[in-house]
Amino acid sequence: MKNPYFDLTEEFNAEGIVAVLASGQAVVYYRISMMSKDGDWILRETQEACQKVLAVLERHGARYRSGAPLDIRWLAGGWSSHFELTDPEGRRIRCDFVTRPPRVAPSELPRLFEPERPAEALRVVDIEPLIRMKQTQRAKDYPVIGELARLLPPEREVEWTTDPDRILALAPAYGERSSRAPVQAALAGGARETIVVELAKELDRLQQRDRARLDIYKTASEAYMREFQAADFGALKLREAHQQICELAERRLPRNPFLPEDRDGAAQ
Repeated sequence: MKNPYFDLTEEFNAEGIVAVLASGQAVVYYRISMMSKDGDWILRETQEACQKVLAVLERHGARYRSGAPLDIRWLAGGWSSHFELTDPEGRRIRCDFVTRPPRVAPSELPRLFEPERPAEALRVVDIEPLIRMKQTQRAKDYPVIGELARLLPPEREVEWTTDPDRILALAPAYGERSSRAPVQAALAGGARETIVVELAKELDRLQQRDRARLDIYKTASEAYMREFQAADFGALKLREAHQQICELAERRLPRNPFLPEDRDGAAQ
């Protein structure tokens, strides 16, 4: 069975690279899992890229789901845009977009869209940025990180693996320069139980950090989301809904919740 998210990636990039497949479908691409219920993409941060993606989604009859408008005024502040469509086989296809993925530095993003990168069947985010994106508050993401780390050279695997046995195996040869507490514990001769405890502490810190980040966005979007959900944007054609959602966002959604709001309610 063809993967509709892979097909959409090719459509988005038919006239130039504007969208890089990420998150769960990237994990599928790397053959770590068999399926993922949603599609996530990192977009090139330009209005042209947004318009190209909107045009593809419109052709497929997509509708907005709750989220920010697909517009760089908000995407540049870390917000995400969400859509849903039904494919010819009757499957529900959910599509999510960001231009500033969490835990990926803005300076790293241009490389994702470089045309001179080696030819690939699909434009997919690299493994290390993907690992950082998967450092969420969800416990189920951390075994996936461990499997992704196995695709890296051993000197990089030791920096990312969530498997205590891999840390014990790799640390003696590749861990001397690592600052990770689980790796340092292994180098100090710690038992497996010690490594497990240090990994648990590390994972808890990562989960709490992600939760705190999302709480900021949740609080900043409360008024916007109330109006969004009260409106019936799903009944509108995509372009009409997009215009109205942008107007709502101008009134109710700060462009960057980490910056002070301006007098009109949108962060500069």
